[in-house]
Amino acid sequence: MQSLNWGIIGPGSIAHDFARDLALIQPRQTIKAVLGHTDASANAFCRDFNVAAAFTKLDTFIAEAGIDIAYIATPHPQHYEQSIACLENKIHVLCEKPMTLNAAQAARLIEASEKSKCFLMEAMWIRFLPSIEKVLDLIKEDAIGKIASVKASIGYKAPKDDNSRYFNPSLGGGSLLDLGIYPVFLAQLLLGKPKQIKAVGTLTEKGIDQSCAILLDYDNGGHAILESSLVSQSDIPAEIAGEKGILRILNPWFEKSTGIEVQPYNKEKIFYPCEWEGHGLQFETMEVLRCIQHNQIESGLFSHAFSRQLSETMDEIRRQVKISYRAYEKT
Repeated sequence: MQSLNWGIIGPGSIAHDFARDLALIQPRQTIKAVLGHTDASANAFCRDFNVAAAFTKLDTFIAEAGIDIAYIATPHPQHYEQSIACLENKIHVLCEKPMTLNAAQAARLIEASEKSKCFLMEAMWIRFLPSIEKVLDLIKEDAIGKIASVKASIGYKAPKDDNSRYFNPSLGGGSLLDLGIYPVFLAQLLLGKPKQIKAVGTLTEKGIDQSCAILLDYDNGGHAILESSLVSQSDIPAEIAGEKGILRILNPWFEKSTGIEVQPYNKEKIFYPCEWEGHGLQFETMEVLRCIQHNQIESGLFSHAFSRQLSETMDEIRRQVKISYRAYEKT
């Protein structure tokens, strides 16, 4: 792998986790610049991670930072504008999930990546975790047989604050974009594109979804039951049921899971512990570095087509639940 000069756009908590995990990678990666909403936030990040340059304006950051790749960790509605500006200026992009607010924006970013021949990937970091890799290996080994259903939920009782990123529409608030995208991702990873989508949800006065319940139906007879919530806590494992048994990714299944259980029908349960250094963001980053080294503009493990399809499914869920970010969906 090669060493790249990174720029961080959005120096919040996830960017701090990213910077710490970036230090675990060899050869050494350099964070050369940071773009913050305020001088205070940008300068604080520079002090914490020994970064040379701080910016508060996107155009100046792009022109003067001297970076190879940007990691974008701003609120969801800002992803599209920042990502396309980087791609159009020959800067590779790793953008936090959801990469865009809608499928039309995702398509435009993919077109920009193809035109500039720059790498673009949605930072769905759990795709690259050892826990998810182990799940895929077990399924490939036929540990539970043909998949019949996927059940996954994430519930976090968020502090009730209309100005927080959880409930503020201008920040892309709501359970679906922040949490529900993980269960939808897992279903798509294991079962593919659904033939039918049914979704309901509860909205706040500002039109933000406090909770969503989603049913996905598939041509192969499988289905997925998915939930997200900002008003209730959940510690339920993700459960994948097959013809031969059940596989459970223990909670927190969408982060550093405590382990994976395989329960073959009428046989003893098998437990596979999960453990790794850091938060786990280094695994997606190593895939990015591998792809760029081989002059690839997308990852075969999390492709442009996968992100586009994920966006299309999320669009339909939003349509049915009546979640709208129309004022922030620049295209």
